[in-house]
Amino acid sequence: MNPPLIVKEYFFPFVQVSADPEHVGGKEPSSIDFETKVAVDKDPEDDTYQVTLEITAMPEDETKRIPYAIHLIAVGMFSVDKNWPDPEKLLRVNGASILYSSAREFLITVTSRGPWAPMILPTISFLPVEENKSKESKPKKKQTTKKTKSTT
Repeated sequence: MNPPLIVKEYFFPFVQVSADPEHVGGKEPSSIDFETKVAVDKDPEDDTYQVTLEITAMPEDETKRIPYAIHLIAVGMFSVDKNWPDPEKLLRVNGASILYSSAREFLITVTSRGPWAPMILPTISFLPVEENKSKESKPKKKQTTKKTKSTT
């Protein structure tokens, strides 16, 4: 059986990780808000899909400092089995999960070379919180956003 989703390539076209010079080591915040945005696009000329995952963690204000301000974009190119019933959902869940785990390892590597403890992205699920129960179909959104908290 062939896998329904194949990763062709992935890369990080934008990475911004800034250590906060005012952060006090040993006083790690109890939680950090991470925001994720997922977008899925299909190349009309072939069966290649692009998944874009954007991850941000920024301090809420001057009183709630975090060790690192993060803004990262990961892009993955995927192919989906032609017989798969809902390619977009597969890409939003599994494709985004693949990119997120790659981003987690990438950020651990980058922040482990910084002045503060390494930043570890929290485990999250890209499954929809609630399946659409109504029979009326709404237009599909090209981008979804999730907020998660990391507890340290």
